[in-house]
Amino acid sequence: MGYKISNKSEMDYFLATIAEASRHVRSLLFMLLFSSVYVVVASYSGDWQSETLVLPIVDAEISRRWFFIISPVFILFNYVYMHLFLKDLMYRFYLYRQLPLETTFIHKRYLYFPWILPSSEADIDPKTRTFRGRFFYFCLDIVFWWSGPLVLLAILAAYIFQKDVAALVPYICFCLSILHYVLNSRFEKSRFKKFMMIYLAFFLLFITLTAVPQILGIFGIGSIESETFKLLMSFFIDGYLIIFFSCFAIPKTLQSVKNKYYRILLMGLYLIAIVNFAYHFIMLNSGGFDGA
Repeated sequence: MGYKISNKSEMDYFLATIAEASRHVRSLLFMLLFSSVYVVVASYSGDWQSETLVLPIVDAEISRRWFFIISPVFILFNYVYMHLFLKDLMYRFYLYRQLPLETTFIHKRYLYFPWILPSSEADIDPKTRTFRGRFFYFCLDIVFWWSGPLVLLAILAAYIFQKDVAALVPYICFCLSILHYVLNSRFEKSRFKKFMMIYLAFFLLFITLTAVPQILGIFGIGSIESETFKLLMSFFIDGYLIIFFSCFAIPKTLQSVKNKYYRILLMGLYLIAIVNFAYHFIMLNSGGFDGA
């Protein structure tokens, strides 16, 4: 049995703990956003062929390789650490919403995020959300949940073609941030979203492996020529389209869409994807790995 708040002083104390938890989340979130912007700007500044990197504002020169090893770990740590406090804050919101208040107290919605534009009570339920409510929660999703993975993806993209095994560090950090999102996000995770996340992770792993000769050498494969790399990229894209059409687009369309022209268009795109996939598969088998 939970503890029952019986007087105004206890309620004031409970509200004060919510405000304090909210301030902690605010500070950690702003630190994450500021450090993310700084790291991304630093990642794309200077000469990419240089072994050193000059940090913006402070003008300090550091090793480019160590920057791309330390910075993604730092961003991932801040991202997960902020969510520990966010989870505690959301639990306090849940407890507050269960209280039978009639009310001389502050309205619940103004306690959610006092430093962000609050949404209405009706927008809490996804089924009854207005357009404003959907937009509000979309922004929250981007800021709180997708900022970390997107920044780590930007860091990976800035270093993935440097032919350095250290590129595995931002890749691993990106995958861990996606895993953290899947395990902790309150947002509904459909089969399509799971498929997209898993396919993106494998696609980035493929690019990372093919871009770093040291990793390929472990498997007895030399550097891959540009034409073979383009062929493999096309192979992955065609494979994605076939899985998307087969498992998601076509079954859903056959159940809900009655327009026969739309169905014909969808089936035509599906056949094109299959033909392209078969063509690239034949080309890949006939050409092999040019650098092997």
